[in-house]
This record gives sequence, structure tokens and C-alpha cells, in this order.
Amino acid sequence: MSKRLPSLTALRTFEAAARHLSFALAADELSVTPAAVGFQIKQLEEELGSTLFLRKHRAVELTDKGQTLLADLGSVFKTIQSAWDAAHEPVQTKVLRVSGPVKAVHNWIMPALSAPKAKRSDIRISWDLSKQNRDIANGEVDMAIRWALQPDDTLHCEPVLRTWFTPLLRPDIARFVDHPRDLEKHGLIDVEFKLDAGREESTWAAWFRVNGLEHPKSFAINCTDTASAIETAVATGHVAIGGSFLAYDQFSNGALVAPFDTAIVPMSQFWLVCRKGFEKTAEYAWFLGTIKKGATTIDARLQGMKKVFPDGTVMRD
Repeated sequence: MSKRLPSLTALRTFEAAARHLSFALAADELSVTPAAVGFQIKQLEEELGSTLFLRKHRAVELTDKGQTLLADLGSVFKTIQSAWDAAHEPVQTKVLRVSGPVKAVHNWIMPALSAPKAKRSDIRISWDLSKQNRDIANGEVDMAIRWALQPDDTLHCEPVLRTWFTPLLRPDIARFVDHPRDLEKHGLIDVEFKLDAGREESTWAAWFRVNGLEHPKSFAINCTDTASAIETAVATGHVAIGGSFLAYDQFSNGALVAPFDTAIVPMSQFWLVCRKGFEKTAEYAWFLGTIKKGATTIDARLQGMKKVFPDGTVMRD
């Protein structure tokens, strides 16, 4: 007698024959001949070293060994059948409605969600790429990525990313820059962006101040947003101020470099917000964990830099 497991085909044949107490009916179910059923049963009995059926003139009966084998084997094949049937069922897709600023979604959130280990076939995201704050409490969206100093205390809010700003310029220009005051010689790109709500100081002014310099008084180019300023820096050779996910591609391909080791970090940051109670769902946990991993990858660009808040306080990791 061998304790090596027999073939699945032989076990399946035995289970059908034992359930029907008929080799002929088992043959019909399995779409084989009664002789094939008999052959599989005989092979199984030889491997077991015991008889499984008592063969009578017009019927078969299970022996004690046969009944013992059938007792557990029947439930096993039911489990296998259920698993196979479930695999044929279409995957039930959960739709998550998420709102967020377009650049944050395109450059940070979507790449994080597209990572091989992050993909979920059972979750589909319906994006609302808008600067408007959609109504979360009343279900207009399920979650939102929001830039804020203090989140809405009527919602569940979790910090997910601090962005940062430092001068960025092309490598061919950077070799002529030795001191922060040299930046103005190559033309600064201004941006219509204030670091924090209620703080009128611009990003450039804050960066120059923490480096012990007066804020710049003239600019070569004015842009409406940081993303446009970064693209303009690549195209023109002028100097932008930005970083984080907005300059991730330009850092990665070497189109832009950061010549100095000081970065301004706003007091405001990005939050993931949802209605209270939704944070307990599996979908929220998956989304939060995935975008935090993406944020960690982005934050790696800040390694070796001194991160300073606008008030001059150095940020601790």
C-alpha cells in the first residue's frame, strides 16, 4: 500500500461511482465508458491495497474502506466545484468616486495606483479632476485629495503628502551657479502661488529669506502655476521653483537639477478626506496605503535636503 496521493482523475471517478453506486451512471456523468470507470477504480484499489466496492450482478456497494474515503472526498469535490463556479462568475466591481487636483492625480496618485502590486481588478475609480471641493458629506464623491492647512473637522482627514519647493534649473545652466544670489542672473520664473492661505509671501520670497537674502524684485517670466513654471524652465533655461510630484519626471530623466540643499515646506499639506465611517472600509484602506507608498517614493527626492517651514523652523523627519 502506497500513501502517495493517487491521481485526481481516479479520485473523481471513485467519488462519482460511489455517489451513484453505479459505474454506468458515473460513466455518463464523466462522459467516459463504464470500462474506463472500472479501470480507474481498479487502479485506485491497487494503490490503496483494499477493495472499495463489492461488485454484485447488477449493482455495486461500498466497502467500509470505500465509505471512509467517500465521507471526506464528497465535500472536497463540492469545494472544488464551488471554487470553479466562482471563478466563472464576473468580478464584482466597486466604484470609488474620488476628487482631486489634476496634477496631483496625474503625477502622484495614478502612478501609485498603477504599480503592479497595487492594482485591484475589483475596484474602479471614477475621477473628478477639479479645483472645486465636492460635497463629501452628502455623497457627491467618496473621497478627495485636498490641499489645506487645517482639514474640515466634520470629515475624516488623514495627511498623505507634504510638498516642497526649491530652485530647479537645467544641468547646463546649473554649472554656472555657485551661490543662491547667482540664480537671478539666469532669470527667475515667478508663479502665482502663495505658500499658505492667509500668508501673502511667495515661494521665492520665502526661499530667499531662509537663505539670508532679500526676496527677488524682478522676474524673467510669470506663470500661473508651478507645473507650467517647471516646463518653462526646461524649455528656456530660466530658473523655476518647485519640486515634489510636480517635477518628478524632470528629476528622473535629468532634465532639471536642484543646485542647493534647502527646500521650503509649506505649512499646508495634502490630505485624504472622506465622510466619517468610510475610513473603516477595505476600499479606503487600500487607497490610503497605496498613495502613501507613492508619497514615500516622491519624498525620497528630498533626501539630503534641509526642509524648512516658512517661519524658519527646520522640519524633522
